[in-house]
Amino acid sequence: MINVLLPAMGTSAFFKDAYFPKPLTEINGKTMLEMVVDNYRALEPKNYIFVLNDEDCKKFHIDASIRILTPASQVIKLHNQTAGALCTCLMAIDYINDDFPLIIANSDQIIDVDYGNVIAHFDGIGADAGVITFPNIHPRWSYARLNGDEVNEVAEKRPVSKNAIAGFYYYKHGKDFIEAGKKVLLKQNNLEGKYYISGSMNELILMNKKIGYYEIAKEQYKSFYSPAKIKEYEESIK
Repeated sequence: MINVLLPAMGTSAFFKDAYFPKPLTEINGKTMLEMVVDNYRALEPKNYIFVLNDEDCKKFHIDASIRILTPASQVIKLHNQTAGALCTCLMAIDYINDDFPLIIANSDQIIDVDYGNVIAHFDGIGADAGVITFPNIHPRWSYARLNGDEVNEVAEKRPVSKNAIAGFYYYKHGKDFIEAGKKVLLKQNNLEGKYYISGSMNELILMNKKIGYYEIAKEQYKSFYSPAKIKEYEESIK
């Protein structure tokens, strides 16, 4: 069983004027939520875990939509914003603090890749965790510095290489993310008051864990972080 954790708590200045919350934004006739869930459809067996804003659930019933799409999924509702994606994901501790593999991914993206092949690659090199990377230099992303077949440093919002992280983090054991995440918080390793998932990778490196990477072409990564990127995607598939 692979746990797929999709946090959808953060707010975005790009969507501040939208009536519906970001996961319900329609892209080429489907909601972003549907597209993200479909992106993992071929990965089996899996268990979806969503972390949502309680107010969005009350007003727009996102939790009901999720249970229609994936009836067995876990839904965690938070009343307040957290201090970043890392904190949001740690709220799922009751479901991921175990030996099962864990994927944490952005809830506003799809990646044109076979996730089974990605995980097989990480297992093949003996990695304890891993990231998917694509070529970029823009400081909006987190970055991985590589050494051979592994990552030896991750930096948030700071290009230390051309290897941007495509919002996908894999942990062979979910409990490793919990342990590393706690260390990030104890060290107060934040950026402008926000705690990022990337920090957990650096902690795993310090714990002598092997972090792998899986390279994809830039065109395989579809991010919907802004209306402009959504329009760009819609134009690309016409």
